[in-house]
Amino acid sequence: MRPYLIIVSLLLLFGSGRVMSQPLSDRVVKALEKSDHGVLAATFHTMVDLQIPGYSGNFSQSQASVILQRFFSDHPVASVRITRNGDNSDGSSYAIGELVSSGKKYRLYFVTREISGEEKVMVFKIMDN
Repeated sequence: MRPYLIIVSLLLLFGSGRVMSQPLSDRVVKALEKSDHGVLAATFHTMVDLQIPGYSGNFSQSQASVILQRFFSDHPVASVRITRNGDNSDGSSYAIGELVSSGKKYRLYFVTREISGEEKVMVFKIMDN
């Protein structure tokens, strides 16, 4: 029984590491595709520069989660596509793309940066096309 527990523990440990090693931009896209405001907000820094229709400013993670919940309830996401990404000279990375909701297309833009060894979203925008 003991070897079985060790094997299961190792599988769980390494399995969870694979999820965390997934690039942040991929986790953001998956959260958007599921309209999952909680998972999306968890990728944000403690304060995020957020701009979506009806809201613009610096918000805490919890405020951003509530704002995104409202947005997703009114605009369920049909698809997300990243069209361009890259690195900025200040060490941050960016992604630009398109979010489609109920036939309406929005421009998507977000910036990530490594903070204390963990990559976080610093800027997140969903803008009318």
